Amino acid sequence: MLVAIGNGSNPLISNTTPELSVDKKGHILLEDATANKTFMEKVYAGGDIVLGAATVILAMGEGRRAAAGINEFLKK
Repeated sequence: MLVAIGNGSNPLISNTTPELSVDKKGHILLEDATANKTFMEKVYAGGDIVLGAATVILAMGEGRRAAAGINEFLKK
């Protein structure tokens, strides 16, 4: 689990997990935005780490989308 604290992406994420695709600002890139699946196997992301600084409502929506994606993965 990654915890979002503050306004910027933690550079440790991209430095310690090179298989996780990030943009130039350090935001995690998604392979499937409808399920918030990253390009890394079995890794889902949501909230500010995907969107950048946004409203709580948008971050919550991202989290719900990631949770739904994880749920679908686990059902298979």
